[in-house]
Amino acid sequence: MAYLDQLNESFENAGLQVLTVNVNKPNILNQVRPYINKRKYKFPVSVDPRSKLAKKFGVKGYPTFFLVDKNGEIIHRSAGYEDGQEDIYLEKLVKYLESEDIKFNDFEYEKQLSTQKDVTINIDF
Repeated sequence: MAYLDQLNESFENAGLQVLTVNVNKPNILNQVRPYINKRKYKFPVSVDPRSKLAKKFGVKGYPTFFLVDKNGEIIHRSAGYEDGQEDIYLEKLVKYLESEDIKFNDFEYEKQLSTQKDVTINIDF
């Protein structure tokens, strides 16, 4: 999410607007806003607890990433996540902006490290 926040900020002048949609169950939704606020993300977050939007867009797995052009056409879609996926997002975005002759600044993701001390993880299968 930090990557999307930096992407949103860097490409704002080129017209990019990142929107995230949270599809957690209603009992989890009260945790979404504190999570976003704590990390100081600047992009809007919508909630879709009944997955209506997800169904309309045919989302099969999470996270799903859509790059939508100014006419509402999906120009890139990917489901799931693996390391390096951000490079593909950036490549598709830059390709689109160049094809539309839209000026933009160079982008370099600044990884943000977070650490927690004294963390206990319990896993129950």
